[in-house]
Amino acid sequence: MLPAAMGPSVRSDLQPENLEARAGGWSRKASTGKGQGRSAGLLVYSRSEAGRRPAYFRVLERLFGARRARLRSLLFARAPVLFLMVEEAFLLYVLVGLFRGLLGRRTVGLLLKPGPLAVSPRWGNRWRRAVLQRLKRCRAVRTLSIVPFSVLPPAAAIADGYIYEFQLWDLSEEERKAVNALRAERRPGDRLVLTAIGSQCGRKGFDLFADIYARSARLRACYQFIACGKVAVADAEHAEVLREGGGVTVDRFISDAELLGAYAASDAIWCFYPRTGDQAFGILGRAAQLGLPAVVREGSLAHRLCAIEDVPHLAAPMVGLSARLAGPLPPRDELRGRRAAERFAVESEATLRAALGLAATQPAVDA
Repeated sequence: MLPAAMGPSVRSDLQPENLEARAGGWSRKASTGKGQGRSAGLLVYSRSEAGRRPAYFRVLERLFGARRARLRSLLFARAPVLFLMVEEAFLLYVLVGLFRGLLGRRTVGLLLKPGPLAVSPRWGNRWRRAVLQRLKRCRAVRTLSIVPFSVLPPAAAIADGYIYEFQLWDLSEEERKAVNALRAERRPGDRLVLTAIGSQCGRKGFDLFADIYARSARLRACYQFIACGKVAVADAEHAEVLREGGGVTVDRFISDAELLGAYAASDAIWCFYPRTGDQAFGILGRAAQLGLPAVVREGSLAHRLCAIEDVPHLAAPMVGLSARLAGPLPPRDELRGRRAAERFAVESEATLRAALGLAATQPAVDA
């Protein structure tokens, strides 16, 4: 058994007590469209509420007064319809979009994982790719990628445009203040904190996260590794390896407030994912908004996004990762993260409004 290496303040930083703004999930009730949404009536369709979807819906509700669409309302609703994930309901998206197009009504679909559809040689992806390419001819149907074309150029062949992943620009000012308050109360130890956030599984590189920490005494001297999120059953053995090496696992569902607490407690965020998880930008997005450096796999889409969009990061190859981590870590840069998030928000909202056929927001005019 390797020696424990747990600082006294790490776990308390994961338990913020006054962060309740994000406690709610996906609302099952229709929005009234009042509040902050300036363009009421957007209908959002999704078959699932899992993963990032509740966070996405909250942004759409805030911006456009979005409400959840029922299946029977998709065809004839006068309001624009947005499919939150084209990949999960591909044929429905295409058929609904074409039918609504005949009625002169807008339909927009988001590609959350455009990579396979854009480049995969598999037959199932090839025919979907051909359909999306032809669908671009229909002006009433707009398909948007959440991966920028500069990061994944082939996506331009199947999508009409792109927005930035919502979690690159969705934090409110209250949430930022809460994170800063938690950081101000933090009692930093002698080591840096590197945190893996969200579901802990092979797709998120959890096996490598645990293995390199257990094997490297040099890393254990520099870092406290924390895995914050439910561990997949298949990866329970890796969780045990991490704990034996002195790492910390918070093996349970983590609330939105606790997730923000985890970012506040961290000096860097683990985003070193294998190819199967390469398009998971949600965790990276929150780190970028807060100016926290992300640890990414060299040559991955996450690495390209960080390099192109000037996101603080440390890129490393699979071989030599431990040595790279033991070197200097980019500093946290909150102002840089805030400015990037503001730019992503402005560009993404403008693209969504144009695709949905909604009026652009008018800048405030001084009296």
